[in-house]
Amino acid sequence: MKLRGKQYLLAAVTLGVTLLGFTAGGANLTPSTTVVAHAATTINAVHQGMTGDAKTVNNDAFQAMIDKFNNSDGVTVHVPKGTYVFNAGHVVLHSNITFNFDKGAVFRITNGQRLNIAYPSPQAGYDGGISNVTWNGATFQGDNTAAGQSVFVQSIHHAQDVTFNNCVFDNAESPTGHYIDIDGSHDVTVKNSVFTGFNGSMDYKEAIQVDYSNKKAMSYKLAGDQYDNLPSYNVTVDHNQFLPVSRKSGQVQSYAPNPIGEHAVYNKGQAGIIHNVYFTNNTVVDPKPLLDDGVATIHFKCVSDLYITGNKFINQHVLGSGNYIYLYNSQPNYQMSNLNITNNTFTNVNPTKQYVYLDSGTTDNPMTDVTIKNNNVTTQKKGVPFVQSNFPLTGSGNGIQISNNKIKVAKPVATTVATPTITQTTVKPNKKGQKLKKRPQTNKKETYVSGLSTQHAQLKSNYKTYSLYNHIRGHKNWNIMKYDWKKLKNKRVYLDMRATADSGQWYRIRLSKNATTKYWIRKGALQFDKITISEYSKELTLMKIYPVYNNVFNDSALAKQKGTTADISDRRVTITHRAYRIDSNGHQTVYYQMENGLWTRASAFDLNS
Repeated sequence: MKLRGKQYLLAAVTLGVTLLGFTAGGANLTPSTTVVAHAATTINAVHQGMTGDAKTVNNDAFQAMIDKFNNSDGVTVHVPKGTYVFNAGHVVLHSNITFNFDKGAVFRITNGQRLNIAYPSPQAGYDGGISNVTWNGATFQGDNTAAGQSVFVQSIHHAQDVTFNNCVFDNAESPTGHYIDIDGSHDVTVKNSVFTGFNGSMDYKEAIQVDYSNKKAMSYKLAGDQYDNLPSYNVTVDHNQFLPVSRKSGQVQSYAPNPIGEHAVYNKGQAGIIHNVYFTNNTVVDPKPLLDDGVATIHFKCVSDLYITGNKFINQHVLGSGNYIYLYNSQPNYQMSNLNITNNTFTNVNPTKQYVYLDSGTTDNPMTDVTIKNNNVTTQKKGVPFVQSNFPLTGSGNGIQISNNKIKVAKPVATTVATPTITQTTVKPNKKGQKLKKRPQTNKKETYVSGLSTQHAQLKSNYKTYSLYNHIRGHKNWNIMKYDWKKLKNKRVYLDMRATADSGQWYRIRLSKNATTKYWIRKGALQFDKITISEYSKELTLMKIYPVYNNVFNDSALAKQKGTTADISDRRVTITHRAYRIDSNGHQTVYYQMENGLWTRASAFDLNS
C-alpha cells in the first residue's frame, strides 16, 4: 500500500524511522524519533541571472538556476516583474520547486518558437517522475504571427502533486498539442487560471490533456524517460476560464481552447484507465465548432469517475459544435462508470446534434452509474436533445439518472440595426438663426433607399466646394445649410440613406459616428471603398457569428443587415461570389456571397474546409 503525506509521516514515526525534511505538524513523536527540519530555500530569479528586459533570452539562465538549487528541502523561486523572453528549446524541472510570480512577471515566447517545460521520468511507475511542483501567478505568453504560433507546453510525465494556481496561458497553445499535457501522472491541480487562444491544425486538441505514459502521447519526448502506459488520475481543474483572443470589435481572432479531454487508449488499457477527473466551476467561451462525428468540445475516451460539474459554457461570437460533450468507450472489455454531468449552464452553445452524447462502442456494454441532472440550457434553437446515447438510458438497471435538465428557448436578441425611415430629416437652423426658405418641389421623381447606419465613406479632397442640404435639392422646402467646414475633425462621414432624383444622386450623412444631426450631400463629394466582385464557387462551413447583408458592407448601394450567420440553418453553404473591399487606409476585407444571395465576412467560415 502506498502512503503519502501525513499517512507516511505517522507510519514512519510508528516504526521509529529518523525523518529528514518533514514538519511534524503537531504529531506526538516517540523518543527514538529524530526530526531535522530544513526550511525551503528562497531565491530571486533576477539575482540568479535571469533578465526581464523583454529582449534577453533566458533559456540557459533559467535552466542553470533550476539545476543549481536541486535539493530535497525544496526551493521557492521569486520571479520579479518583467518580461522574460525564451526561444525554442526545452528546460527540465526537478522535485520540490515553487515558482512565485510577481504581478507583471511574464514568460514570453514569439516568432513561432516553442519552449517545452519537461517533467522528467528517468524511471517507470507512478514514482518514476518528479513531485511537488507549484506555479503561482505565472503568465506564459505567446503570439500567432506570420512566423507561426509561438508555444509554451508543460509536458508532465509520471509526476505527482503538481499545481497551477492563478496562472495565465495566453495565446501559446500548440496547433497540434496542448498547454498542459498530463501523462501517467496524478494529483495534478489547475485552479483560478486563464487559458486563451487556440489556432489548431488538429482542432480537437485540448488545453489540458489527461493522458497516458506513452511516447506517442507526450508533447515533448525527453531523452532517458521511461514509459509504461500508466493512466493519469486525480486531476482537478477548478474555477478556470477558457477564452478566445478577441479583436477590438469583439469578434473572435483565435478560438478559445477546448478545455479538457483525451482521445486515445494505449495497449488496450491493460495498465489502467483514466479516472478521477474533476472539471468543476469553469467558464468556457467561444471554442472552435467541431462538427464531425465522434468529436466534441469536451471529449473523453474510456474514463471513469468523471465529474463535469458547475461549469458555464457560453457562445457569444461562435457557432455551436455538433456535440458539446462526448464520452466514448472504445474497449469492449472495459465498462465506463460513475460519469457525472451536473449543475452546468449552456448559453447559446447551440449544438447541431446534441449537448451530451454517450457512446458505449457496442450496445451490449452500456455505461453504468451515469448521472446527468440539473443542467440548464438557454438557446435560440428548438429541437436539439440534451442527451443521446447508443444504448438504452431508461429501464436498464445500470444506475442511470437523467433528470431536471431544462432547455429554455429564448427569443433571438435583436442583432440588426433599425432601418431608418424614408421620411426626410429637417435640419434645424444653426445657433445664429438661419432662415429657411419655403421652396416648391421641382423634382418630379425621387427614389430613396435606406441602409445600415454604421456604413461610412470619405469626403473627397474638394469636399469644401460642396454644400450641405436639409433635404435633397428639388424636394419641397429644400435649403442649403450653413456649416463651417473648419470645425470638421475627420473626413469620414456616416451614411444611412441614399436618394436618386431629377436633381442628381444624394446621400444622407452624419459628420461623426454619434452625431444626431443629419445632412444631405451630393454623391460627388464622397469617396467610397473600392469593391471588386467576381464569381467564386466553393463549399464552406460557417463557424463564427457575423452579420449578413444584402450588399457588401460599405457598398455605395448601401447594405441592409439581414440577421446573422446564426440564422442560417445549414452550416455547409455554397459560395457564389467573392468581393474584395479596400478602404481609404488600404485595408482589405474579403466578403463571400452565399447561394441565398446574402453577403458576410470571409472570417465567418472555416477557410480550410
